[in-house]
Amino acid sequence: MQALRRRSAQWTQQLRSRFRHFTLSARLRDISSKQQPSAIALPQYNIKHLVANQDLYIRSCNIRRLPHVANTVPVIAQLYGKANTLRKDRTTVYTQRKALQNQLHVAKDKTRILEQLGILKDVGNAVDTEIEELERKIRDYMDQMPNLIPQDCPPDEQRVVKYICPPPSDPAELKRNDDEFIQPIDFDDKTLADHVDIGVQLGIIDLMTASKVSGHAFYYLIGDGAVLEQALVQYALDKARRRGFKMMMPPSVVRREFAHACGFRPRDTNGEQQIYNITIAGGELGTGDEGRLCLAGTAEIPLAAWASDKSFDVKECPVKMVGVSRSYRAEAGSRGRDTRGIYRVHEFTKVELFSWVPAPTEGTPEGAPPSADMLEELRELQEDIISGLGLHARVLDMPGSDLGASAYKKYDIEAWMPGRQNWGEVTSASNCTDYQSRRLHTRVKVDGKTLTFAHTLNGTAMAVPRAIVAILENYYDPDRNAVWIPKPLRKYFDNRAWIEQQ
Repeated sequence: MQALRRRSAQWTQQLRSRFRHFTLSARLRDISSKQQPSAIALPQYNIKHLVANQDLYIRSCNIRRLPHVANTVPVIAQLYGKANTLRKDRTTVYTQRKALQNQLHVAKDKTRILEQLGILKDVGNAVDTEIEELERKIRDYMDQMPNLIPQDCPPDEQRVVKYICPPPSDPAELKRNDDEFIQPIDFDDKTLADHVDIGVQLGIIDLMTASKVSGHAFYYLIGDGAVLEQALVQYALDKARRRGFKMMMPPSVVRREFAHACGFRPRDTNGEQQIYNITIAGGELGTGDEGRLCLAGTAEIPLAAWASDKSFDVKECPVKMVGVSRSYRAEAGSRGRDTRGIYRVHEFTKVELFSWVPAPTEGTPEGAPPSADMLEELRELQEDIISGLGLHARVLDMPGSDLGASAYKKYDIEAWMPGRQNWGEVTSASNCTDYQSRRLHTRVKVDGKTLTFAHTLNGTAMAVPRAIVAILENYYDPDRNAVWIPKPLRKYFDNRAWIEQQ
């Protein structure tokens, strides 16, 4: 009996010594113990895939300029191996305990067996503790791990896929009448009025009052400016609904764990605040939500969260939603030309596309997930929306260094904005594969019983302020001091062709 005690004590000490470098610090355990219960279960990371494909994850981290995260890939693999070894040890302990429990039923002297069971229970608890600490450490590292990147993704330089509505090059083609607004684009003309001058002069944008009322980077839209916003929203919704997207009005206030699960962080890589957090004294109606709520930076977050803990039948897929919401960005930083006017603001209206599709199954070619087709569908819809407005734009395959944590592949569409003398992003579309669904527990039932994590995709149908900037700057007629209204929007303007001074 003494020998068994000594062996058990030695085993326990060896286990603790073996993994002393990988246990969580007391501070981290203290923080973890004080965290409020999450509305989402723990993420189900695909750690086996990372261990088997370490080079792919290291490549993704390095292309995204996250070398400190890349360095954790082999550490995760090592921790995972240690945890698996401990799980085998735990199985051995449980097997021994089961055998002793069986002996207990027939033994005349139960004292010795009970002592052995007590020792094995202590050993099992010690092993469980070590496994839990290793799993916490693995989760902590995996939480920082971004999505993978396809092999054909440009690493650093964006790639132009195509141009939309290329402008004429002959000045003689200039036409500014009710039916047509065609004018050559001079990429070097720095004398053109920008949307601020146009909007203020026409009386449809008020930045000064908004600055007094709300602060920098807020704005009022007045008269036809407000009508233009609603027209753009309805125009985008009409396009999306015709392509099978079901409309949703999501909340703009979400719990922070949902924003985190979608890949949004409170601060960017420069440490600047990106998310507006909400503080509620006493919590939300006493439910303990104090400090847990934030304003959604995009409807992508509540749309993705809507499917948390849900399972779709594969016959329902793809599930396609389009949501309208106010979006909130705590855009810190410079106030140069990039943030002049309403191009980059704290609060704006956005129409967001979201889709869930089945993940690849066995036999699917590597590197060709089914979600790739859905990403192209999103891009085609975005091109249709922009081309319908007649805006000169370019479609970009974005480099890995520009991707957010959740994105596997992303397209941006940038419209030419003469007043800014630059291209400006008006839409983006991302394939997030199973990054979000593993954190939100969104699954697809494939054959009536097999559950796989869904692939999620999101895209901008209409970022209203950016579209307004492009329309004002591209369709302003200085001779008439008016802005030409694209034909698809005119039904919302009582069939008028021009926005004139209010």
